[in-house]
Amino acid sequence: MTRTLITQIAALVALIASIMLANDLNNLFATPWKVVLGSIAVLSAISLAIVEILGTYKSQPRRFKGPKRDAKILKYMIKLLKPESQCVISSNDLSWVDTVAEKVLEKKAKNNSLTLLMPVENDISIRLASKGAKVYYYGDDQFKFTSRFTLFDLDGTGPWVAIGHRTEEVHTIRKISSKDDPAIHLVNDLYRLMARHTVAASSE
Repeated sequence: MTRTLITQIAALVALIASIMLANDLNNLFATPWKVVLGSIAVLSAISLAIVEILGTYKSQPRRFKGPKRDAKILKYMIKLLKPESQCVISSNDLSWVDTVAEKVLEKKAKNNSLTLLMPVENDISIRLASKGAKVYYYGDDQFKFTSRFTLFDLDGTGPWVAIGHRTEEVHTIRKISSKDDPAIHLVNDLYRLMARHTVAASSE
């Protein structure tokens, strides 16, 4: 992020410096068309820099730490889950789900847009299955996925994934939306493998 910002600022400064060195200011703004062309060039450079910086910022992993880490993670996950698109959540026990988050997941379950991958059932998964969620139980207390991920917009034109991993002090969530990134295909393959070889628990 910092490197991108410095690069874009340097490019903008270089553009302005080139214009000023090529013409003195009186000549630069001597005619209306020069004013228009100069303004377009500068505004284009600024716009491209802003787009690049925002794109880089959005692609950066979100890192949560400190005493309010869990509350921040919960708020972020609820924001990701509120849209009505299909999603597949891989979680060991859904321990991050509070009352508010469960309401959001219940709504997705009732709309048939929620799938869960879990090693074993618990009270939350049973309740969500009763609301219409598909739940695939793939393991036991000794076998659990190390990765925790949520696959979004699976049936849409632009599926993307949020992958979480935790250390003792920091929990990181990385959003991946590029179709060329193999992580999306790996997550999708893992989900389809579970769906193929596991009987889904649901309200049906």
